[in-house]
Amino acid sequence: MNRTRSVIVGLVVLLLVALGASGWLWFERGTIISRDATTQAEFGKLKDQITAADEVQDKNRQLQDQVNDLQERLNNPPTSIAEPTSPALEPTPEAGPTPTVDPAAPTPTGPGGVEPPAQIVEVMKQIEQEVIALRGLPEERPVTRRMLTRDELRDYIVREMETENTPEDFRRETSQLWMLGLAEKDIDLQQLYIDLQTEQIGGFYDPETDTFYIIAENSEFPPADQITYAHEFNHNLQDQLINLQDGLKVGEFDADRSLAFRSLVEGDATKLMSDWLQNDLIPRMSPAELQELLRTLQEQQDSSSILDQVPGVLRDGLVFPYEDGLAFAEAVYAEGGWEAVTKALQDPPTSTEQILHPEKYLSATRDNPTLPDQFDLLPVLGADWTTAMTNTVGEFDVKALLEYTATAGDMEAAAAGIGGGRMTLYEHNSDFTPVLQWTLRWDSAADGDEFLSLFNGTLNPNGDLLLRAGDPNRSDDDVHVGVKGSGQEFVIIFSSNQDLVRNALNALP
Repeated sequence: MNRTRSVIVGLVVLLLVALGASGWLWFERGTIISRDATTQAEFGKLKDQITAADEVQDKNRQLQDQVNDLQERLNNPPTSIAEPTSPALEPTPEAGPTPTVDPAAPTPTGPGGVEPPAQIVEVMKQIEQEVIALRGLPEERPVTRRMLTRDELRDYIVREMETENTPEDFRRETSQLWMLGLAEKDIDLQQLYIDLQTEQIGGFYDPETDTFYIIAENSEFPPADQITYAHEFNHNLQDQLINLQDGLKVGEFDADRSLAFRSLVEGDATKLMSDWLQNDLIPRMSPAELQELLRTLQEQQDSSSILDQVPGVLRDGLVFPYEDGLAFAEAVYAEGGWEAVTKALQDPPTSTEQILHPEKYLSATRDNPTLPDQFDLLPVLGADWTTAMTNTVGEFDVKALLEYTATAGDMEAAAAGIGGGRMTLYEHNSDFTPVLQWTLRWDSAADGDEFLSLFNGTLNPNGDLLLRAGDPNRSDDDVHVGVKGSGQEFVIIFSSNQDLVRNALNALP
């Protein structure tokens, strides 16, 4: 990697961390959590698509190396730097009339906001033309541009949460995380997601109204916001090519496929953002402006408080579409440039396994998922039970499970080789006792046994079952686990009630 490329990558990595915020949050798939079909379709709305990934603390060392590289460049600037070509932005006075809305423009149905001042719109239009030229996709529909305060964003998020989620949704998500050993039993997911989105979001694109929203506390449009806009405008071009919501609907019954699709979409936009930085933004910035951008991004990274409260698996789920999606997009780009990436949008990957191993997507004999049959435990559990959620499990899920519960072994190798998986969450109608069922199919018996060996090592023997011991001061914090089968296909049952686990195992064929 040459020096210029290294500098750009360093800045992009810092952007991904500092701008934070997962697009597609609101549970749609950000983690090992899965959803029932109806809820998943609701949460799949792209209006919560955000500009970058969120902070991952365990990568600070690698990140700092890249930031140091950028700092070295700033301290030793090239002898000739192009003058800025974008119009100078003057702060809009606080007093004065609110900009009027063009009657011909679509009326936003989202959080509202105001139109940007004319001088900011001029810069936005310049960015749009630069992105179009880089990406090679035409703009077929005009877009509406809005600016929001963070308070307006928070009000919008709360309204959407109340509209699209029920207390049952959050309880079920929490049950899964807890039984898998990935979060505390009493974690307040609803408040956590509201706070996380409010703190981290830099902007988003709403395909329902072709509207961009930029989060700004004043009427300025600094380089960090311009970077956000370039990323989001690329989503507009993608949307006009394939209709992003249709892409999500294809995977609404298949959460692993949905995450793979979003990873391609975000990887595409993140690569475009990187190219735009290198080709358009940085050449017209002075060393002082670059230094200020670096300082701003570092401050945004350092000021995050909510991320420290987020379970690690949730952070991984938020960053996956950007970090692993970027690696996937780079691999596709290497095969045929932006034309190859465009073709991938029209024929997207179908699993997170393909995102993590691009060669499995690019191969002439593509390695697509082979989902196992899922035995219905509802008749065994009885009339007082309901099927709360059903969905798929993929390599991202099993890899995250091992990384946050296993203490030794090669987690990546043990997660590789999954052919496909299904999950079902059952829940008692009155006391909400949960039973979680995972059925996993592997490419070979050796692959399955490698995972099972590491997984069993995360638990304690407990007679004929396994035990994930919880808080010793609580009688209701233990999770009992049973495994039926081995090798290429097996079933794992989780519950707080060991008798339910035994009954389920005995009923399985």
